[in-house]
Amino acid sequence: MFIVKQGMLQVTADDGRALATLSDGSYFGEISLLNVGKNGNRRTANVRSVGYSDLFCLRKEDLLHALNDYPEMREVLKEAARKKLARDAKPQQSEENQETERKISFTNSVELADTLGKRLEDLEKLVLTLAKEIKTTNTSVVTLQKQISKVLSEFFAQ
Repeated sequence: MFIVKQGMLQVTADDGRALATLSDGSYFGEISLLNVGKNGNRRTANVRSVGYSDLFCLRKEDLLHALNDYPEMREVLKEAARKKLARDAKPQQSEENQETERKISFTNSVELADTLGKRLEDLEKLVLTLAKEIKTTNTSVVTLQKQISKVLSEFFAQ
C-alpha cells in the first residue's frame, strides 16, 4: 500500500480513462492487499506520477499487523475500497461534466490560493509585530541593565 507524502499522481484504468487524481495524504494499493472486489488481490488500476512525488510504502505484513491491532480500521478501509471500485466502474463522464469538474477544481484552487495569500499576509503582519516587540523588549533590557549598573556602582562606591 502506498501513501502520498507529497506530489500528484494520476490513476487510470487499463483503457486509459482517468479515474482519479491523488495528492498529499491520498493512498492506493489497499484494494489488492485487502482482497476487495471480484478480482481478489489483483491490481485494479494504473498509477503514474505527474511530476515529482514522494510516497510512503506500507508492506502487506505491516498493514495486516496494524489492522489486527485496529480491526475497525480494516472495515473502514474495505468500505472505502468498495466505494472506489464502484466509482471507477461507472461509465466515463461526458466532456461537459469533466469540464465542469475542472472549472470547479480550478475555482477551488483559486479560492484556496487567495485564502493562503491572506493568511500569509496576516502571518507577515504578526512577524513584524513580534519583531517590534522584541526590539522594544531588547531596548528595555538594555535600559534596565544600565540602571542596575548605575545603582550597583553607586552602592559599591559608598
